[in-house]
Amino acid sequence: MRSILLVDDEHKLLKIFQVSLKKRGYTVFTAANGQEARNKIRELEVDIIFLDLKLPDCSGVDLLREFTSLYPKKIYILMTAYANVENAVTAMKAGAFDYIIKPVRMEQISVVIEKALEWLKVKEENDTLKERLKQTTMVDEIFGASSIMKKVFKLVERVSTTDANVLIQGESGTGKSLIAKSIHNLSERSKSPFIPVNCASIPEQLLETELFGHKKGAFTGAQSNRKGKFEAANGGTIFLDEIGEISPAFQAKLLQITQDKTYMPVGSDEVKHIDVRIITATNRDLRKMVESELFREDLYYRLNIVDICIPPLRKSKDDIPLLLEKFLEGFRKKDGRNYTIDRDALNILKNYNWPGNVRELKNAVERAVVLCQGTTLYIDDFPEKIKESKENVDIKEINIENDKPLPEKLESIEKQLILKALDDATGQPATAAKKLGISRQTLLYKMNKYFQKE
Repeated sequence: MRSILLVDDEHKLLKIFQVSLKKRGYTVFTAANGQEARNKIRELEVDIIFLDLKLPDCSGVDLLREFTSLYPKKIYILMTAYANVENAVTAMKAGAFDYIIKPVRMEQISVVIEKALEWLKVKEENDTLKERLKQTTMVDEIFGASSIMKKVFKLVERVSTTDANVLIQGESGTGKSLIAKSIHNLSERSKSPFIPVNCASIPEQLLETELFGHKKGAFTGAQSNRKGKFEAANGGTIFLDEIGEISPAFQAKLLQITQDKTYMPVGSDEVKHIDVRIITATNRDLRKMVESELFREDLYYRLNIVDICIPPLRKSKDDIPLLLEKFLEGFRKKDGRNYTIDRDALNILKNYNWPGNVRELKNAVERAVVLCQGTTLYIDDFPEKIKESKENVDIKEINIENDKPLPEKLESIEKQLILKALDDATGQPATAAKKLGISRQTLLYKMNKYFQKE
């Protein structure tokens, strides 16, 4: 059962609200002045505090600042008989969840409480998310809670106990290299080298010597013997990323080492034996490449003893909040700041398709952390292609200043939209936010942005 503290010097108002709210199932406490409120909030467990702007012994705003500093997890709502934008901005800056105008109807109080409890529920869910993150199925740096990712983790754990070659398939940015490293780290080869090679980044004429090494004098410029990546990985694991990019000619040379773990360095007739596990990865459909005769079928089956398919992020969207929390936790530790994400922004991020997958998500969060003005990440801090405009206020009366550059025009329009919405809502942020089609937190951010210097 949620509890509410009402702080006001109007005894009759307190009594009416106390009786009405108790009938609605809330536990209600009252205080007639600032000192009594201090005693109550210190002694009692309360979730929501209603504060009058003018109290007999102090200012409601001063008390609000004091309480938000000492008890930041509670929700504060300021009440006043003086309705104007300046008071609304002051209250929101001081940490108020909402700002309502007297005389107050019980229906209005109920709506505000419902919104406050909804926000409190989101906050508690976020705290739960942090706990879930600690308990999430995780393989090294790869983790997730969705059923599809749990299947991937189970397969990774099973295959790591074997020495079978593994083919990892998935779109760019899904974490194929991290899965490969995880298999190595969980295997008995973990104390031996893990050698990654990006086949797409090495010119074809250099790929053979890069992987197999060469003998002195094998070609112009070969002034000494050189070990290849396979020899460097002896006893451990070699990871051939973007295997679908190698040419058919080189595929034939790679086939031998997958069959009997032997190879010859370039320019040498000495057959070398190697003890190495081969893990490959691609963002292409190798099965279709085999059917189109672009990839050798015999090599495909040699590499694909076990295949692991990593789903794109759009198919495991349940993991997005967890991924966001993980990335933010890293930035919290790095910067010493308690970063959070605005609810509107979170909903947009959850609905975005993420063509660049986890890599794109991580980059977007890093960008937002760099650009955010405080510790809350709003949708304005994320890349343009992710943003969605939800404002639905009539703009017929908006003054567009043609002599200004476009960014300043847009800021001016947005500022006028907010002022108009606040004016239409008689200074009440919750109503204005609803009219604008944004959350109360987003409105607070924009009010701070545009009016803090005024």
